[in-house]
Amino acid sequence: MRSVYITGKRAVETYLVDPGVRERVVCLYVTDPHHHRHFLSLAREAGIRSEVCSAQELSRYVGSHRGFALEVLRTFKEATLDDLCERAEENALLVALDHLQDPHNVGAILRSADQFGALGVILPERRAVKDAATISKSSSGADAFVPVVVETNLRRALLHVKEAGFWVYGADMEGQPVHEVDLSGRVCLVLGAEGKGLSRLLREEVDLLVAIPARGHVDSFNVSVAAGILMYEVRRQQGWF
Repeated sequence: MRSVYITGKRAVETYLVDPGVRERVVCLYVTDPHHHRHFLSLAREAGIRSEVCSAQELSRYVGSHRGFALEVLRTFKEATLDDLCERAEENALLVALDHLQDPHNVGAILRSADQFGALGVILPERRAVKDAATISKSSSGADAFVPVVVETNLRRALLHVKEAGFWVYGADMEGQPVHEVDLSGRVCLVLGAEGKGLSRLLREEVDLLVAIPARGHVDSFNVSVAAGILMYEVRRQQGWF
């Protein structure tokens, strides 16, 4: 299994502190044991191996860094769509991402999905973001806790979740204002790629297109911001707060 090197401070702390993800950790690397004694202490308490190395040595593995990195075997909490559908409760929330290209956006969406208790996030197998380290850093370690399903065909995946009782809503500027839509019950939000939006096939498959009302000078929200707003609105209507 290929290793991934995590360099985000909060993501590293998450992996060192949480017992549920420690088993994925291989080693903690630091360049200055005094400056990074906090990480070393956490690793020692968790029984995780640590090594001191030069900045040049660490750069060979991770490129840009701040003097520390955590080697883990994988980051995503992998799941299957069948598993998630079987576990879905009455107000379950899923998020599907239609070929996003920016790992920072994927990481930010995973972070919001964790905060709003999403059942999982669905990613396409082809043309999907591959930079697991950046995703983990951008998610502040939330990628370790949010189940991720990788599907070869997103259209079939949406048909699957519909059969499991989910209403599927696609984010689109031409959609119905989201606060006017009844978002009770099982909900799957679908967000399209940066700049391109939802693909034609997925637009045809969703039950309804929804939009976030806004009055700014630019024409849309960043996709990760839109995802957070939509997840909040779903949970607000479901009485989650």
